[in-house]
Amino acid sequence: MSGLAIIANPNAHRNRNWPVASQALRKAAPGAALYETRTERELHEAAERVGRDRPRVVAIAGGDGTVTHTVTALADALQDQLPPLALLGGGSYDSLAPLGGRGAAEDRLKKLSEAISTGAPLQTTERDTIRVQLASRGQGRCGFRFGVGLPVRFIEAIYASGKAGWWTSSRVLARAAASSFVRGKFARRLFERIDLRVTIDGEEWPRVPIYGVVGSSVAEAGLGLKPFRRATEQPGSFQVLGLTAGPRSFALEVPRLLLGRPARRDRLLEAVAEEVELRAPRPFGYFLDGEIEAAPGRLLVRAGPRVALVRA
Repeated sequence: MSGLAIIANPNAHRNRNWPVASQALRKAAPGAALYETRTERELHEAAERVGRDRPRVVAIAGGDGTVTHTVTALADALQDQLPPLALLGGGSYDSLAPLGGRGAAEDRLKKLSEAISTGAPLQTTERDTIRVQLASRGQGRCGFRFGVGLPVRFIEAIYASGKAGWWTSSRVLARAAASSFVRGKFARRLFERIDLRVTIDGEEWPRVPIYGVVGSSVAEAGLGLKPFRRATEQPGSFQVLGLTAGPRSFALEVPRLLLGRPARRDRLLEAVAEEVELRAPRPFGYFLDGEIEAAPGRLLVRAGPRVALVRA
């Protein structure tokens, strides 16, 4: 068993804009295996190599999308027996990176490498993943957060700006809140109702107007928001929220979300679930950890493999 392996996505925002990113990673963790994965094929080859070498920790250098693809590839290659993961960040949308600690990716990697080489204890937090499956196709993809409706349109607005990241996301959130108070055009676009039937562990939610559904197996949602206070309540499950509040009511809920307090019951539906089925009469968009794709009218979300997230 080797100590540390690094899977880096050269196409991730930071790595793409900084030509010496891979050199910095090598310098931070001398001797660690570094796999640069530009394509799905290269990623799956790296995951298979990790499965053979069984390193103590796998560090992921890239944004939320890189994390999703890497976790999925590792789950496929290792039959859901995921190795401990260190999330370094490095993409344009890095809302998962805080789960790997604070500081620059190279600084975190250096501390991790030194701890592993000296046998020092690592800080470990266990979290479930979620697995999103389209109808009955394959094993699906693994990640930590999913959403349809309003959350998808919010991310689309971030990407439409041409710049993703914390500042852009914060500006879009502020714009959404301000527009919601006056029922502006931007808010009306975000809060378009979706014709969606939601079944939680075999029990269908009431047929009330729904603007979006979002779920997570981690408490954090990025931007300082912590709406998923029950995400880690029960191993093998995740929290699901159905957004039933209109624009102005949503704006009034933002302070509660920033403080990690529960929203008013008349403004959302809430559950802790092992399985969620989403059905609509037509195709709809969904996101998994910041990446948006299309579902053909049915989406199945289950609790995925459990993983240890580490930091030095």
